[in-house]
Amino acid sequence: MNLAALLQDIPVRADAAWQQIEVRGLEYDSRRVEAGFVFFAFPGSRTSGALYARQAVERGAVAVVSELEPPADFPAPWIRVEHGRRALALISLRFYGNPDRRLRLAGVTGTNGKTTTVFAIDSMLRHAGRTTGMAGTGLYRIAGREWPAVNTTPESLDLVRMMDELARSGGTDFLFEVSSHALALERVYGLQFHTAVFTNFTQDHLDFHGTMEEYFKAKHRLFEGAGGPKPKFAVVNADDSWSAKIVTARETERWSYGLSEGADFRVTGIDTGFHGVRFTVEHPRGRTRIESPLCGLINVYNLSAAFAAGISLGLDPEAAAAGLA
Repeated sequence: MNLAALLQDIPVRADAAWQQIEVRGLEYDSRRVEAGFVFFAFPGSRTSGALYARQAVERGAVAVVSELEPPADFPAPWIRVEHGRRALALISLRFYGNPDRRLRLAGVTGTNGKTTTVFAIDSMLRHAGRTTGMAGTGLYRIAGREWPAVNTTPESLDLVRMMDELARSGGTDFLFEVSSHALALERVYGLQFHTAVFTNFTQDHLDFHGTMEEYFKAKHRLFEGAGGPKPKFAVVNADDSWSAKIVTARETERWSYGLSEGADFRVTGIDTGFHGVRFTVEHPRGRTRIESPLCGLINVYNLSAAFAAGISLGLDPEAAAAGLA
């Protein structure tokens, strides 16, 4: 694919010479650049990607994409964009043929419970025979292959590579934690989410976001589409007051879960102890008994969020309950 096709509709500043350059790969780490790659140079809090651009060219990069000014006498095409990470996200999707459209994506955001909820959704889907991918705190897993996680939510290029590998392996669903940092840094920009899940919201990460309002604004971007289509489903915690501040689009079907009367997936009959948790979920398709070895009220919420997400992803309620067990 040539560079002009990858950069279509992305405003750029560069001369015309770069347009027909053939691109063999994409990279934001100069140590991993190979011949024919495009290197993305980001500004950083501790160092700048521009400092590594010459190294990338020495390793075979055919062009650099960046929001930064080019260094003097730079020996390769330097393509200025308004927002480097947004450009990386969109170009990654184009280069790999939009794998997010070939899978169902479920993203889980919130302060607490993201990891457990993602694992629970994955358990349900795999129990039902689906081939899944998963990314979050602790590990990444694609079609049964696992490796240690670097970030809770990887960079957009890494996410898209995972999705492409999963799709080519016959995968069906990609599930991942969507951190506020990832949303603020555009790591999920342009992705098409099937289901967006909100667990809860408490004070955290103010060193990065500054205020609770800015922190919540970052979380909220998942339900706005984060630069891509609006999610098909939004699953929100009926018992967390911040859920009322989540505005969903007309095309998004909104489901609530929790103990509150009126929740779409209402939890009743909770029994929690050393054995784990047992409870009933009353939902639009009936009543389902949930049992799990996980302990505590927090996991009642995590499991009910996962159950609702599983139904949104097409699972039968009894199959979803069996997967949670």
